[in-house]
Amino acid sequence: MIDHLTPLLSSPWLYVIVFLIVAVDGFLVVVPSETVVISLGALSAAGHPNLAALLVAVAAGGVAGDRVTYLLGRRAGGLLRSGRLAAAKEKAEAALSRHGAVAILVGRFLPYGRTATALVAGSASMPMARFQLFSVLAGIGWAVYVLGLGRLGGALFTRQPLLGAACGILFGMCLAGVCAIREKRRASIDDGELVRT
Repeated sequence: MIDHLTPLLSSPWLYVIVFLIVAVDGFLVVVPSETVVISLGALSAAGHPNLAALLVAVAAGGVAGDRVTYLLGRRAGGLLRSGRLAAAKEKAEAALSRHGAVAILVGRFLPYGRTATALVAGSASMPMARFQLFSVLAGIGWAVYVLGLGRLGGALFTRQPLLGAACGILFGMCLAGVCAIREKRRASIDDGELVRT
């Protein structure tokens, strides 16, 4: 199967596709950019695609998607009132008011956090220049993290790149699970303190 993908892995169009996938994932959360990027990071351990070019495409796609989501937040403001994104938006509003732009950095690594923090930053009219600065930092950090997961899996299984990609994805899912459990525990502790007061 990898033999059929080799022309695409060597093509400059791959980086355009990666840029678009990561950008669209900023405002359409059904696009699985993490899986694609981790897989390509694992495949890069065998030489193709180029890791530095992937890093640029992933980070740039993240920044572009964040900008679109920020602008949507500016226009849509208070339309998110139910569902997972609404709950994530409420958490992002609290984090943004409490922690400022650092919430944008952390939100990039949380499920739905990227979309929620960018929407909230837009609806709260955070200055674009300030948002853009933290979006760039978050995009670079996330690109290094996700490609690093893939590269780790690819390095462990150099002769079986698909197994390496699966290993990187599994490791990322485990980290996300640990973070989600920790966040739920922290939220339940915070809720318990609110009930007592």
